[in-house]
Amino acid sequence: MKDYVKPVVLATEEASEGVYTASGVEASDCWTVSVRKDQDDAGGYCTFRVEARHGDSAEHISVKTVVTILFDQTVTDAKFEGFGAEASGNVVTLTRESHANAYKSGDNFNSLLQIWSPEYKTIGVVSAGITCTKEVNVQGGF
Repeated sequence: MKDYVKPVVLATEEASEGVYTASGVEASDCWTVSVRKDQDDAGGYCTFRVEARHGDSAEHISVKTVVTILFDQTVTDAKFEGFGAEASGNVVTLTRESHANAYKSGDNFNSLLQIWSPEYKTIGVVSAGITCTKEVNVQGGF
């Protein structure tokens, strides 16, 4: 599998059956991520704190991380401290390219995400996940 695309969950009251989305979901074996609301009303946008941690025992270089956040409302725009943010419907994707220093380093980030939404005062996070693109480290491990 070259690039993993996390499924998007859509809920409709008219539907009579559900699909278990955890099947086939590729979880990061080296990163953890959490997203929580930081400020409800900031002049037309809402602020969330995104905390991610690369495990201290991970023996590889992380050259790209992608955080995917599913919100319960539509997001019209997003800005993130430090690297790229893209909003599409109720999904925000944060992409951190070419950051090749995560070898056993506990490479963490704790940054603010600003989102614009017609419902910015009541918007909430449904789920968040993170993936890691790895390269061989200088010692030859992966």
